[in-house]
Amino acid sequence: MVARTPKTTRSKPSSRSRRVSNAAASGDRRRLLVAMRNLIAEKLDEGSISSRDLASLTKRLADMSAEIEAIDKASNEHDPAMQALDTEDERLDEHED
Repeated sequence: MVARTPKTTRSKPSSRSRRVSNAAASGDRRRLLVAMRNLIAEKLDEGSISSRDLASLTKRLADMSAEIEAIDKASNEHDPAMQALDTEDERLDEHED
């Protein structure tokens, strides 16, 4: 008689883990950073982060946000519409003749 091993059931990955894994698979660094940032933020909001991990994860969250901002700024440097928005307005003197 052959012994049967019980089948292990795999739990379905959560939508959050799929978002992170899909972002990683995409090869888009910004997309991956955003997915990881959002996951960490959700976990912090849930209160499911241990006290010992809180400081390092909040630091990492801030680092990711800064990196996303840098990526966005670099991509906006080549966008004429964004350059126009970043241009300071000239002062209009109404009393010039």
